[in-house]
Amino acid sequence: MIWGILTAIVVLVLVYALALRPWLKKQPWAQGFFASVDSLELALFKKSETILVGRLLWIGGLLVTFYDGLAVFVHSLDITPLTTRIFDWLQIPPDMRNLSATAFIGVVGLLINRLRKTTTKPLELVAVPAAAVTPEVAQTMAAAEEAKQEAVQAVAEAKA
Repeated sequence: MIWGILTAIVVLVLVYALALRPWLKKQPWAQGFFASVDSLELALFKKSETILVGRLLWIGGLLVTFYDGLAVFVHSLDITPLTTRIFDWLQIPPDMRNLSATAFIGVVGLLINRLRKTTTKPLELVAVPAAAVTPEVAQTMAAAEEAKQEAVQAVAEAKA
């Protein structure tokens, strides 16, 4: 039961990080939500989707490490029935299950690469609390964005 709940939480956080959050950021009606969760996002993942996915991998690694450490002492601890049910539910043939688990890790790596490509601002600019954005700070941030666009354009022209 606990593994199902953890899996559901991870899936929900990934959907939030990869699809829902970027879409909501563009919606004017959702700005109140982001104002209320600003300090939480800042504390947990510095308002960066890439760091959020990285933290999910970090927590997943800790859970696997905890399980492996516990399994040394508790010999009856076996999650094979759980993984079997998950793979059965996904209708993955038994001979493809190891490959599927490895492919999942590869897909997570591709997601992190995608997030890195779509990163447009330095973490220091993303992690600014909304309350700290004064008109001077906003103007400086806009100037940094313009300078970045000019640099990207200059590199694109140099490559062409």
